[in-house]
Amino acid sequence: MLRFGAGLTVALGVLAGPLNPAIAKQPAPKVEPAQVPPLPERKDAKASTAPPADVWSPAEIAAAKSRCVAALKHMAAVYTYEAPIKDGDCGDPAPIRLSKLSNVTFEPAALINCGMVAPLNQWITRDLQTLARRQLGGRITKIGVMSDYSCRTALGRIGKKLSQHAYVDALDIRGFETDKGRQVVVLTGWGATERDLAKAKLIKEQQLALAEAAKAKATDPSKTAPSADSHSILKPSRLDGSDVVAAILPGGVNQHQKAARLGGPADKSPGADKAPKQSVATAGTKPIKLSKAALAALSSTPDPAQAGFLREAHAAACRIFGTTLGPEANEMHRNHFHVDMAERKIKKICD
Repeated sequence: MLRFGAGLTVALGVLAGPLNPAIAKQPAPKVEPAQVPPLPERKDAKASTAPPADVWSPAEIAAAKSRCVAALKHMAAVYTYEAPIKDGDCGDPAPIRLSKLSNVTFEPAALINCGMVAPLNQWITRDLQTLARRQLGGRITKIGVMSDYSCRTALGRIGKKLSQHAYVDALDIRGFETDKGRQVVVLTGWGATERDLAKAKLIKEQQLALAEAAKAKATDPSKTAPSADSHSILKPSRLDGSDVVAAILPGGVNQHQKAARLGGPADKSPGADKAPKQSVATAGTKPIKLSKAALAALSSTPDPAQAGFLREAHAAACRIFGTTLGPEANEMHRNHFHVDMAERKIKKICD
């Protein structure tokens, strides 16, 4: 009880005032504010998970490789996975380097997407080998690759639409080789194209017209022969629903030649087999000219077996691929076959 009373007395004294006056004069200690570290910068959730513009996401790569596994499961293919390609709109998340397919070597190995393997395998096993045995007396052991992936627009196409090469979805083939060592090259084996033959015919007609004009002048000096700079020119147009090529010859002489479909089906519209007549006259135009490749094709005689093989191989490709282009398409495809798996809403492109 005494201790409790003393403690209570001391406590009351403290509340009443300081016991030591010297202690009361000392200043209160200065308290510094606590240093709180800044909060981390808040980032948008989408921005933190989205990959850079030119990088495929892990999910996209995994999905593409899963499709590859399914596509290549039953294929006799030798290939390696390449690093994902992403260059703007170009590229593929899981490209492969195909070196061999159904015992046919690709030289050099082709950089393609997995969606190209099945159609290539079908073309090789169901068509090329059968054609090679019949036309060439052997089997195809090698396919010569001219080009594969390239981030660019299509050759000869107006506008900025990308080529299927840009999607690792196309292959340019320069030729084939058999187990007997026989080489079949598109440039030299195809022979003259329809456009070569059409131009050659028009040139011959031009020469005949010039000869007739010169003969007419010799017999009748009052008639004016065509001047040295009066030549012929080709003018593509459409008449009565048909594509035609008008050859304007010296002195106003003209000739129409129905245009070829360049590898596609023949024009079977009514009257398509009749060349329409139209009067066209001009002077001082440039002469018809043939490229060096066209002159070489016209002056050479390709091996009929090779020419037959190439034409049938091209026709077979047209039934399989979304796009098949060859020498008949245009001058840029004179030396190779282009095949790709572009999706077509209406029909496949076959030229």
